[in-house]
Amino acid sequence: MRPGVLFGALFLLLAAGATPEPARFPPSSLAFPPASPSPPAPPASSPSWSPSPSTKSDVPSLLAAALPPDGTSDIVLADWPATPGTPHVRAATVVGVAPAVIKSVLLDASHYRKIVPTLIRADASRSPAGLPTVEWEVEVPLFNLSGTLVIHERPDGAEIQLVDGDFSPGRLTFTATPRAAGGSTLVVDAQMGIQNAGWLIRRLVKLSPAGEPAALMAAAYVTLRAVALRAENISLGGARRPGGPPAPPPAWSPSPRVLADEKLAALRAHGAVALVARTWSQRLAGVAVATTLGVPAPNALGRLRDPASWRAFPGWQTIEPRVGPNGVGAKVEDNLPFVDLEATWIAEPGTSPRWTATDGVTTGARLGWEVYPLDPRANAGAPSLMALMMYPRLETTGRLARRAIASEPLLEHGLSVAVAFADLTAMKAALEKR
Repeated sequence: MRPGVLFGALFLLLAAGATPEPARFPPSSLAFPPASPSPPAPPASSPSWSPSPSTKSDVPSLLAAALPPDGTSDIVLADWPATPGTPHVRAATVVGVAPAVIKSVLLDASHYRKIVPTLIRADASRSPAGLPTVEWEVEVPLFNLSGTLVIHERPDGAEIQLVDGDFSPGRLTFTATPRAAGGSTLVVDAQMGIQNAGWLIRRLVKLSPAGEPAALMAAAYVTLRAVALRAENISLGGARRPGGPPAPPPAWSPSPRVLADEKLAALRAHGAVALVARTWSQRLAGVAVATTLGVPAPNALGRLRDPASWRAFPGWQTIEPRVGPNGVGAKVEDNLPFVDLEATWIAEPGTSPRWTATDGVTTGARLGWEVYPLDPRANAGAPSLMALMMYPRLETTGRLARRAIASEPLLEHGLSVAVAFADLTAMKAALEKR
């Protein structure tokens, strides 16, 4: 899927008509020492409902273990290779309140309009089995999305089951576990019928095998952080969101090195793993998305140092090399609808291939690579881990992305990790094919 088309699909999925209130910071993900992860509690039983099989695995504990200890980065996992029609994404974040507070937010449908400002209808009732049921409708351009969800209580959180309408069948399973020094680790396990969300979205996500998981990554991340912000601001009205304008942070962030830890081999076996870093004001600081690679690290780095490899990125049409004091950069022209990614990229000093956009609408954007050697015996034969680091400045790329991020600031993070995932997928395919 071309990134511009992906922006369009995600905008239709998530962009809001209401303007959320900026959060009063620092209310979110205060710095906590790392938690000692514990296995998820078993779900509540129900005669007409069975828990998602994924909740029985150790993935939530692995995600909690991989979360950076300062609480300013989140982690996202997209199963890869994705099976068409069944994208599966999990994500985790640190929340500055106890698990009971998070659970109360998830079980009380009156909070949902403050979690998702785009909800124009959230009619709560009870199912024949006595379970909370919400008939919902979200306002988006061109057509609205609507459906029915059922809320199931779990000992460690809640599961939202999409039983009818758009995105059904689907599940969003939230588990909240306490951290040793206070607060919680919140994990969402998301499986949604992305293709069952209107004719236009169905058509768009079919354009690439990365389309469905990329869209679900953005949706799962936005939902995760929206729930966290609501729980941390439960006594305040409105939807709390990052404050201040987006701006490039002073340093590259996050470092993907933790994703190469040998203890995370089981996590990497599931698919692509991403870190999403936030600034103190909760704006995006950068993303890093990593996947195992069937190419030795030295060979991969040799290819990735050459900007000509960017031709693998969807829509990057013209790559004109530009030699600078720190190495080869490039002037890039795209052929994308909806967005403008044209820029001049200058190589930065250092041993890792990194570039900064110094001219064009995305001035200040960042793109870089890290490649780490792995033990093939513990990583399904893969000798290396390839990580793409990006700060793409999507809010500058055109009216569509700018409007989407202005109306839902969390899309700055969600769209960035989705686009980085799509670009990483394309580069992995190009390197392994050669």
